[in-house]
Amino acid sequence: MDRNEKIKERLELALRPAGPPTIEEVLELVSRRGVLRGPVDWVFPAWMLYVEYATQKIAETFQLSEEERRQLLDFRDAMKRLLLEAWMQAKEKLTTLYKAVVEGTYRLEGNRLYAPDGTWMHVIENLTPHYNPRRKRLGAFSRRVEASA
Repeated sequence: MDRNEKIKERLELALRPAGPPTIEEVLELVSRRGVLRGPVDWVFPAWMLYVEYATQKIAETFQLSEEERRQLLDFRDAMKRLLLEAWMQAKEKLTTLYKAVVEGTYRLEGNRLYAPDGTWMHVIENLTPHYNPRRKRLGAFSRRVEASA
């Protein structure tokens, strides 16, 4: 598979439809690795669900003053707003990049893929399996993606 097909495939995976996350699957994934990965329409709602869950558990576990409780709930609301904004921005940028790849209007400069409007995605690939000493086994492939406009 050539590089263009890999890029298109990864963007399709990030943009594929996904059902809503359940708290059970979110907690399982967070407890195992501390990260949530998947389609953009699953990951952001999953993090929002986790923030809601963690806030509720903190409020139930600790005896908070009214001021502390208010601050905790304000923090929860701010995090959920930020996650919602990041979700919309990420989906818009990924959609723009996908459209550019499908239409052949993108350009590659080094490790950056640019859409005609200036939206870009930086992909650093390490396709060699790596050893994870914490888990004492060969880990998955390393991959980091950054996007900006």
